[in-house]
Amino acid sequence: MTVGAAGLLLAGCTPPEGIDGDLVGAWGAMPEPVGFVPDAGVCHETDYEENASLLDYEPVDCGVLHRTETVYVGTFEGEAGERVSPPEPGTAGWRDAFRRCEDGAADYLGADFRHGPLWLGVTVPTVTAWEGGARWLRCDVVELETALREGSLAGALSSPSDLALGCFVANVDDDGLVAALDPVACDETHDTEFVGVWHSPDSLYPSEDDDSAWQRIHQGCRELVAEFADVPLDADLPFRTGTIAVPMEPVDWDNGDRGIRCYLWLDGFETDQSLRGAGPGGLPVR
Repeated sequence: MTVGAAGLLLAGCTPPEGIDGDLVGAWGAMPEPVGFVPDAGVCHETDYEENASLLDYEPVDCGVLHRTETVYVGTFEGEAGERVSPPEPGTAGWRDAFRRCEDGAADYLGADFRHGPLWLGVTVPTVTAWEGGARWLRCDVVELETALREGSLAGALSSPSDLALGCFVANVDDDGLVAALDPVACDETHDTEFVGVWHSPDSLYPSEDDDSAWQRIHQGCRELVAEFADVPLDADLPFRTGTIAVPMEPVDWDNGDRGIRCYLWLDGFETDQSLRGAGPGGLPVR
């Protein structure tokens, strides 16, 4: 019955007095619909997701317990936005998105996300949302050492920072390998200190059995140690301190993460102060 009534109206019945029948007339043009775009600076009670849409978007204030925080939102433009579907994990398009997230996260956090116990992930629209015109990318951060967090990460890695990686006691197993790093205050006895992030080239994946790759990685970490401790980058440096390199998981490498966390490791010696800027006297040849 409703369809029939609509058909009669569309067929052109005489309008009531005072109505001219022109449905456009003085009406302004309707604005073009604007698609959904997520917000930055909000948090989520749900786990990280690679794909999302408006239907499952339920952000919460970061002051309540949450699992992830959106630190940057961007847009796919140019060729990336002309794709028929959103980029998939492990592809060049996803890696490009990850690099944008790295930069956005650093601005939001105050430093490279790897300077803290954090993980960064890319979220893109679902296929259906993409087909409907969605072209956003969302960058979410997770704190690794807790299932739930309370409080925003905005500026959390700006100096000084309680969240930033600092000093540790290395837990060495029977094979002489570092099994864990136990965090301590830098004015407590320790043998390890975070010095920065070395970015590996695309051709240098840190596989377990590639000694040449690990040699280059540790050389990269030594470069950071020399700068951090203000000591010469020379043949004596390995006799001042060892290095610990903590790479990303293979899936994160595939998704574009090239940052390796680097630590100086005194290996048999201890100190109760930070070695930042210590100079040759503070980090002597042993």
